[in-house]
Amino acid sequence: MTLEPALIRSVLEAGLRAPSAENKHFLRFELGDKSFRLIATDPSSAALPHRRWLASMSHGAVAENMVLRASALGLELEVRWVEPQPASGVVAEFHWGGTAPVDALASFIDQRHTNRRFFNPAPLAAPVLTRLTEAASGAPGARMVWLTDAPRAAALRAIRIAETERFLRPRLHGEMFETIRFDGGWRGEADEGLPLPALEVELPARAMFSAIRHWRVMRAMTLIGAHHALGLRTGYLPAALAPHVGVIVSDQARPGIPADAAAGRALQRVWLAAAGAGVAFQPFASPTALARQRPGRDGWVSEGAHTRLGLLLNEVASDVRGAPQMFFRVGMANAPSGVTGRPAVERFIG
Repeated sequence: MTLEPALIRSVLEAGLRAPSAENKHFLRFELGDKSFRLIATDPSSAALPHRRWLASMSHGAVAENMVLRASALGLELEVRWVEPQPASGVVAEFHWGGTAPVDALASFIDQRHTNRRFFNPAPLAAPVLTRLTEAASGAPGARMVWLTDAPRAAALRAIRIAETERFLRPRLHGEMFETIRFDGGWRGEADEGLPLPALEVELPARAMFSAIRHWRVMRAMTLIGAHHALGLRTGYLPAALAPHVGVIVSDQARPGIPADAAAGRALQRVWLAAAGAGVAFQPFASPTALARQRPGRDGWVSEGAHTRLGLLLNEVASDVRGAPQMFFRVGMANAPSGVTGRPAVERFIG
């Protein structure tokens, strides 16, 4: 099947609209006559477990967006995941098929974004929650579960511990602040990384936030417990005050697709359903990311935090009967102060 270049471009652009851990895609597309390949370009993901997991989640979301956009064009796009090939970086192959029915979620690809504002505590209507739950079912190998009572409390504690570690450990601190775009100021926009307006930092705290991007300042502030306050503000409180907290869970193993990629596809479908319903959405990757990292004095995460995260994730897993992959919160909120754009698709072809 020979397709018009404009159709191929539309599908690839949709893929780039998917989320990534740093709001920066480390990938490229290699185009063929009747197919194309997705190739990973981040060499650090092979050596760092948490980056490898985040990359695989992102690849799943990218694939889901492309399949959805193809359906909107009346086309079938088949995804064939390949075994890890560190030398080539090939992640998946995409083949054009025949016609396909339109998936309604495709309409919300360009509307999807992260909202870091505090959400209205009022619960969402039951049909909205059902709509989000059902959206995840379109991604075989993963599902979503709403957390209440003890599992929700365990998830909140895990979020607090992980977010606190990000301000306490120099490697995590450096990784986090490398993604934040201070060059645009508090009114700037960015095609990659996190523009400052998107962080929703309160006006009185902005000077301090700008200062703690320097590790020597952050290290000094840990002496007065600032990392605990920051962990509460950036993770625990937004999630605890939200009306709903959920988790994407890896279901039973499915041949032909990595569990992390399946979870990424499910996450994207739930996120798109939230955009379609007009509700705010924010994922929390840090608990499961740090649980995958190597602990220790010279590691990315402390031994104590790593142990506590493992216990809390196991507590959640025993309730949801599956491996927790990504926590998130949903609710009603004002529009975010800023969102991240995407570079031109030509940069990712070749």
